Amino acid sequence: MKLISLTRRAHGPGINDSHNRMAWRPYENLMDGELDNTVPGKVTGWMRFFRRNGSPLKVTFDLSGDFHEDIRGTLIRLSNPNPSDWDAPDSEGSHVDGLAPVQSGAVGDITAGLPLGPWTEELAQKLMAQNELIWDDLGLPSDERETRRREYADRYRRHIDAGDLYYPYVAYPYVEWYSENGRVVLELDPSQVKIVNTTPSRSKTPAELHHAEKKRSEAFGAFMAGLMRRFSDENRKKGGDGNVTGIVVG
Repeated sequence: MKLISLTRRAHGPGINDSHNRMAWRPYENLMDGELDNTVPGKVTGWMRFFRRNGSPLKVTFDLSGDFHEDIRGTLIRLSNPNPSDWDAPDSEGSHVDGLAPVQSGAVGDITAGLPLGPWTEELAQKLMAQNELIWDDLGLPSDERETRRREYADRYRRHIDAGDLYYPYVAYPYVEWYSENGRVVLELDPSQVKIVNTTPSRSKTPAELHHAEKKRSEAFGAFMAGLMRRFSDENRKKGGDGNVTGIVVG
């Protein structure tokens, strides 16, 4: 049996851990682009990527889903004053070779890393309501549910007492989507993201937020399932039994 760690969650910005099957991370190649979530449930737009030995690669987007709550309903503009192509120096190819010109699929986690404000009692109640929906899905027994309620209530109270800011995902720009290329991630500096258009929208209910998170989790789950099938096939070709186990970290 082969054991593989699969990580969804973000790491610090500016760290490029090379192109691998866990995620395609072409943020050094990024030149510029726009992503538009002004239509609810849909993200469209375009990006250009630098290629060392050729003209820029332009891709367009047709994704289902929404940005996180800090920028949901907006159009964001991305930029990179110093794009580069970090593929092997002696290679004639580019790190973005193979990236489909039309990125069609599902939104992952997309945020500008902006806080929604400080932690409050109202926010804690809203998050707890989301937790209850998650526990409903999991079918947690009442005793375990009560234990988790106390744990989360204590955690939320510490944030409130400390005056912490609440971020819907991470505290820096993070752009993730799923397409025929698998999982693609851009981790950026705040200076690289500009909000240029905002469509007024009401706050989502706990049920709507829960549904959005379920859709993100389903997209990640589908990506992992395909990845595990490929690892299993490779394991068999190398004489293994094809038994591959994945662990989600984060």
